[in-house]
Amino acid sequence: MSVAILRRSGGAPLELAFDAMGRRDLPFVTELERKAFSHPWTSEVFLRELRLPFSKIVLARLAGEPGAAVVGYLCRWLAAGALEIQNVAVHPDWRRRSIGRKLVEHTLTEASRLGAQTALLEVRRHNFPAISLYRGLGFRETGVRPGYYADGEDALLMELRFDRGGD
Repeated sequence: MSVAILRRSGGAPLELAFDAMGRRDLPFVTELERKAFSHPWTSEVFLRELRLPFSKIVLARLAGEPGAAVVGYLCRWLAAGALEIQNVAVHPDWRRRSIGRKLVEHTLTEASRLGAQTALLEVRRHNFPAISLYRGLGFRETGVRPGYYADGEDALLMELRFDRGGD
């Protein structure tokens, strides 16, 4: 488990703890998923991810809080030198506090340490906050997947190259 400290304006620092999702976390993660997305992943999808050897779901919990509430998660695949970010969610009540950024940074650091050369993801073409976050972390747009999402919205393909510092 690792920890990140977020500075809140006018308030006490927020301490996040990151750890891997286990089966016992399924009810908390599926509840967060339903609140975060209009087309949420099902519990079966999360269970499949937990069984895949190259998949990991990283949870962000409020450290020191009773019950260590799950406030966000990131699902990633890591294989053949490539990190693929599958999904990132932050509970709506906890957005705009850099939790998503910290989850992605934590995952990028781990992937680089494990030898990944690239990081890849798809993001909704109109999800401007997420696109801005990824650009700020060094990702660049590499293409479009027309009609990728269930509602017909396009996905932007984004990539970060660890060996070139994100250029």
